[in-house]
Amino acid sequence: MLVKIFVFLDFEPRLNIKNGFNWAGKIEHLSKVPLLLGILTVILGNSIMQEVLLRPPGLRPKKDPSIVIPTDQHYPNQPPDLPKYRNAFGKPAEGWTSEIVETRRFSSDQSALIYYRVSDLAQSHAMKTSNASKKLRIWPVGTIIILESYKGDINSPTSAKLITIDAMKKMDDPKGSSSHAFFPVNWSYARFSPQGKPSITSQKVKECHECHSIAFHITGDLVFTLFPWTFP
Repeated sequence: MLVKIFVFLDFEPRLNIKNGFNWAGKIEHLSKVPLLLGILTVILGNSIMQEVLLRPPGLRPKKDPSIVIPTDQHYPNQPPDLPKYRNAFGKPAEGWTSEIVETRRFSSDQSALIYYRVSDLAQSHAMKTSNASKKLRIWPVGTIIILESYKGDINSPTSAKLITIDAMKKMDDPKGSSSHAFFPVNWSYARFSPQGKPSITSQKVKECHECHSIAFHITGDLVFTLFPWTFP
C-alpha cells in the first residue's frame, strides 16, 4: 500500500549502497508531504477502527428468543456512513421518521431525537416470549438508527444546540452463523460532529457497545427505545 502511495506521489526510490534508500527529487516533492500525511492518516485511522473487535452480548434462538446463549464470537466494528436521514430544517427524509426520546444517559440540560426508517420498523420481529412475561423486538439486518444529542430542550429548537450525531447499524454476520438458528446481533457504531464529520474513537466504540449490550437483555436487541407493539 505504501509503495503505491509513493508511486502515486511521484517519489522515486534510489538505492544507496552505504545509506540504504533515499528519494530522488526530494526538494521539489516537499509540497506533497501534507498530502502524503493526510493519506496515511486516513489509512491508519481506518485500520484502527477495523481492529475494534466486539463480542455479542448473546445469541437468541429463533425457536425461542427468550433464551440467551452465551457466545465467545467477535466481529469488527464497521462504522456506518451517515445517511441522508433529514433535510437542513430537521424534517425526516423520505422513508424516515423521528421522535423525541428520553434516556438516563443525558443530564438534565440535554435532550435527543431518534431517526429511524419506517421500513426497518415494519420488518422487525415483535414477539412475546414463551412465558409471555416479556416483549421482544428483533431488528432486521441493515437497520440503521440515528440519535441526535442536543444541549438544551429539543422542544424549544431556538435554544437547543446540536452536540453530536450517533449512528448504529445492524450488520450481517459474514460467517453466516446467525442466519439459520439464531437472530443476527452484530451492531456497529459511529459518531459524527454536527457538521457530519466522523469523530468516534476506539474507546467510544467499546463504551457504546457495552451500554447497548444492556438493552439486549431488556428489549431483545441492542436498541433501548421502545416502539408501539403490534402482534398478529
